[in-house]
Amino acid sequence: MSILLGVIAMFALLTLVVAVVQAMAMVRLAAQPGLAALFPFGWWKFGALEMHGGAQALPHLVVYKRAVIAFLVFVVLGLVLSGWAANARAVPTGIASLSFPLASLPAFGPAALSLES
Repeated sequence: MSILLGVIAMFALLTLVVAVVQAMAMVRLAAQPGLAALFPFGWWKFGALEMHGGAQALPHLVVYKRAVIAFLVFVVLGLVLSGWAANARAVPTGIASLSFPLASLPAFGPAALSLES
């Protein structure tokens, strides 16, 4: 399960990187340079981004939207699977899988010697 969670986290990070790269490309193409062009990226305002970027930024906006949606899907999927993995009951192995108490086993070695003579 931890390998699956690692793969999901890796895909989430990759989609985050794609979204950031596309956002940077749209900021370079924006009509108004500066910090004001970055504000709509923090919200779900794709219409405002399209208005600021114009027709040149439309291909970047499409990729950005898909990357943001994929990132959110991977984060939610990772949270669900990690919660499920944390609550899954582990199968005991080794000495913990014994169904009888260890005190009922016969003693061997020095413990078997009696102090009575």
